[in-house]
Amino acid sequence: MKFSKKITSSAISDHLLRQLEDIVDQPVSRLTYGSHIVAVESRTMGLATWASAKHPLPLKDLPEPGTAVSAKALAQLLKDDNPLKSSLGLAALNSLLPDPETDNQVDINAGDLLMELGQGKVVAVIGHFPFVEKMQGCFKKFMVFEKKPQAGDLEADLMPQHLPAAEIVAITATTLANKTLAGILACCSASAVKLIIGPSTPLSPVMFDFGFTYVAGTIVKDKEVVRQGIENGLAFKQIRGVRHVILRGDD
Repeated sequence: MKFSKKITSSAISDHLLRQLEDIVDQPVSRLTYGSHIVAVESRTMGLATWASAKHPLPLKDLPEPGTAVSAKALAQLLKDDNPLKSSLGLAALNSLLPDPETDNQVDINAGDLLMELGQGKVVAVIGHFPFVEKMQGCFKKFMVFEKKPQAGDLEADLMPQHLPAAEIVAITATTLANKTLAGILACCSASAVKLIIGPSTPLSPVMFDFGFTYVAGTIVKDKEVVRQGIENGLAFKQIRGVRHVILRGDD
């Protein structure tokens, strides 16, 4: 179903957290903080990319890694305006979600899916993903929006001007934590095919309520390998021990 209320940052957070009412709470068995990624272990290991570019991370206001707390209580931090706390809350939410159903999974990675969907079309990506370099010149028009633009990127504040023309829009799930997703969706054409992608993505059908056609996230297969990668300061593209999953909504 489509989201019936006006899409705001607080409404998105509330809607995501509401699904936890029907999920049994779990204690947090472990927290892992890295330079780029946070992991919360409860029912499973949930990941999120820090929605902040500050290094080193100011972790003094976050729970100590050995602190045992309720995963549901930790997930409530998703509503916090502090992007670090909100990222931690998103990882906690992801740690509680049940395994996605297999009948609506797409056997392709997000970059290849975007290449397939975007042929002959205007494509926009919010967030400078590692795959964007190889996509230059592959579409009718290609736009990458970034808060801290790299060569060829557009400033994020130019989205209201350019994003309505995009037929395919891929959005980093970090926007859930930095509270920019609602504004981005407001700039998208109603007919655009929208994807939300990245390790922060909740692999939940709830995401389809916001108008996404594809939900691309990550399932941790080897916790120890992932922990080591995070603690060593690796970026997500360097992390091993994960499986990429894409869910497709109803047509």
